Amino acid sequence: MATPLNIGLLGAGWFGREAHLRNLVSIEGVHVIAASSRSDASLIAAREIAGEKLQTFTDWRKALEIDALDAVVISLTNDQHRDAAVAALEAGLHVLLEKPLGLTMAECDDVIAATAAAEKILQVGHEMRFQRLYTEMKKMIDGGAVGDLHLMWCREFRGPMREGWRSSEALTGGTILEKNVHHLDLFNWILDRKPIRVAAQGGRNVLLDREVLDNAQVLVEYEGGRRATLELCLFAPSGGDCEIGVAGSGGRIDTKNQALSLSHHRYDPPEHTEVQIPESDEEANFTDASGRVDRGIRPELEHFVECIRENKAPLNDGPSARLACAVCLAAQASILRHEMVTIEEVLG
Repeated sequence: MATPLNIGLLGAGWFGREAHLRNLVSIEGVHVIAASSRSDASLIAAREIAGEKLQTFTDWRKALEIDALDAVVISLTNDQHRDAAVAALEAGLHVLLEKPLGLTMAECDDVIAATAAAEKILQVGHEMRFQRLYTEMKKMIDGGAVGDLHLMWCREFRGPMREGWRSSEALTGGTILEKNVHHLDLFNWILDRKPIRVAAQGGRNVLLDREVLDNAQVLVEYEGGRRATLELCLFAPSGGDCEIGVAGSGGRIDTKNQALSLSHHRYDPPEHTEVQIPESDEEANFTDASGRVDRGIRPELEHFVECIRENKAPLNDGPSARLACAVCLAAQASILRHEMVTIEEVLG
C-alpha cells in the first residue's frame, strides 16, 4: 500500500470546501490534515467535512509550517495565487493551484521558476481537460473525425457568478481571466497550435453592481490559420448550457456540457451521429453555485495525486496555464484598447 499523502487546503471558502475538500477526503490514500480560511464559519464547516482532527488556521502561511504536509491545494482569491504557490513550493510542497496561474505574466513566471527550483509538481486547475465530454472530443479530433481542424467555438449564456470577491476586478484579474480561462485553455489544448493574436469586445451592461465585465466576444487566431471564438453572457437566465464545438475539412462536432451530448457530422460520406458521454452527477461530487454539475474537479484531483506518486508532469502544467493566461490578458487588453493585441506583446 502506498504511503498516505498529507494534503492541506489553502482557502476553505465555499468553493474550496465543496469542490476540493469533499473530493479529497474520499480519495484513497489521501489525508487532509490542514485547512485555512479567514472565516471562522468556513473553518467549522471544513472540520465537519474532514473531521475534528483537521488543523485549521486563519492565515494560510501558518499551515505551511506543518512538517507532515506533502502537498497543498490552493483555492484562495486570485490575487493571492502567486504568493501562496511560491511560498508552498519554497516549503518543499507539491501544489495544485486553482486557476488562474497568476494575474500577470510576471506572476506566472514567478510560480514557474519556483516550481523548477523546488523540483516539485505544479498542477493548475483547468479541470475541463478532465471532463469526459472533452477528452472524447479531443480523441475524435486527433483520430481524424473532422479532417483538418480549422474552427472552434464556445457559447455560454448563463446567469451571474456568485457574488462576493468574484465581483472585484482587483481580486479576480477580470472576468475573462477568472471565468473564461477555462475555455481559452481548452481552445489551446484542442487546437494544439500557438495562439498569435486576439481581438475582443465586451462590456458591463446589465450587472452594474459589479466591477467586472458581464459579457464578451473573443476571437483568437492560431498558427496555421486556426481560429476560436468565445461568446459569454452572464445576465442570461441561469441554466443555459455551455455549447462547445469544432469544425474541420471533413466534419464538425458539437457538445453541450450539462446535457453530456456530443453530435458528430461527417461531410463525405454524409453521416450524423448523436451520443451521450456518460458521467454521473454522484461521481462528480460537485455542483456549482448556478446548479451546474462540474465533472472535472474529482478526476483533476486524482490526477494530481497520481502525478505526485509517479513523479510525472501533469496534463495541466505551468507552461500551459501561462499560455492560457496570456490569451486572457490579450483579450482583456483588446477590450480596453479597442484594438487587436498580439500574444507576443503580452508574453514580452
